[in-house]
Amino acid sequence: MPRSPSLGAPAGVGATVGPASGQGLLVAALEAVDQAVCVADVTAPDEPLVYVNPAFTRTTGYPAAEALGRNCRFLQDGLDVGDAPARIRALLEAGASGVVTLPNRRADGAVFSNELSLSPLRDAEGRVTHYVAVQRDVTAQVVAERARDVLRAEQAEIADQLQRTLVPATLPQLAGYRTAVRYSPATRPDGSRGEVSGDVYDVLPRPDGGWYAFIGDVSGRGPRAAATTGVLRWALRGAAAGERRPGPLLREVGGVVRDAMDGRFATLALLALPAADGPTTDGSTTDGPTTDGRGPADEVVVALAGHPRPVLLPAEGPPRLVGRHGSLLGLLPEVVVHEERVALRHGDQLVLYTDGVTEAMDGSRRMLGEEGLLAALDALPPAARRGPGTAGRTADAVLAAVERHTGGAGSDDLTLLVLARDGDG
Repeated sequence: MPRSPSLGAPAGVGATVGPASGQGLLVAALEAVDQAVCVADVTAPDEPLVYVNPAFTRTTGYPAAEALGRNCRFLQDGLDVGDAPARIRALLEAGASGVVTLPNRRADGAVFSNELSLSPLRDAEGRVTHYVAVQRDVTAQVVAERARDVLRAEQAEIADQLQRTLVPATLPQLAGYRTAVRYSPATRPDGSRGEVSGDVYDVLPRPDGGWYAFIGDVSGRGPRAAATTGVLRWALRGAAAGERRPGPLLREVGGVVRDAMDGRFATLALLALPAADGPTTDGSTTDGPTTDGRGPADEVVVALAGHPRPVLLPAEGPPRLVGRHGSLLGLLPEVVVHEERVALRHGDQLVLYTDGVTEAMDGSRRMLGEEGLLAALDALPPAARRGPGTAGRTADAVLAAVERHTGGAGSDDLTLLVLARDGDG
């Protein structure tokens, strides 16, 4: 194979063999390897190729006589190579090693993906005189990666569409309340989002003119979890139309969906809000003034089926957890649920969330926990807890706390539902 006599033995190459045999052994080794290898003289005009091995000819179809003396750009004639030339130029100007993948055209016109590993060769004074490029045909790998990317994009689109069917497009306007919802999907290490989650939420009318607000989480991910989530949501919607109290409602739904759970389980946090200017959930009224001057309190009933406890964030003062833990849905024949009444005055908020918030982990696998959530909410000044947009500000503060704790790499989906009672008192 013709070779440029100017190539010689670049400084440092063949240093471990005897001086007389070093260059010949180097050339013999290059011509024996299966990987395509070429060497360019970067001190000559247009940086021509001065050596190619037999594997180069087998890979590209170009014999040495047609390749030597030409810049290797001829392999990309007529092809869209994107920013690959700029990245190669940056490596050459820096005298650095690197890997660049770009399309090449064989002598017969066929196009292949070429993984180009570039390394500088230096003379005795340390100056870069040549660049050696090891070429690898990675067409099959690139095709597989593109197919994977397309599949992931399709899966993400399907997950997005399916997720939309599991939650309401919008929440109804609740007299005397403002609501905010936030959903953040889990991310894979490569930054892509995961499968459809089992998080669910909704606001439903109660038969006495009040409202139910709930948030839940079905175990697992993917289509089966989504199907179970759909069953749970619609069972709640159906049962809510005839049940005034949240405890019996959860017990009824737990019995209805147990078979549909198919070995899975679900957690739910359910709030019963009274009708505007009407009786509380147990029939009493709340029309008397309160000692703090913030007007009458709404009595909200909290019932939990294995779900994390909601947070009561008052207009002023520290937040606290409310509700009593109950049993999971789907595992036991009977669901144990406890009701707790919570007074909600003007400016107060209730924060419902899935375990993706409190179980969010940092790099040391330390969870944010209830303490971290309460601290994030306690840091909200009174001015941020009042006025238009307060529910959204509260939800965003929780998301920001999770983001800080995880460094932006949340490993689980999380959902927030915030209800803020209108008025500053």
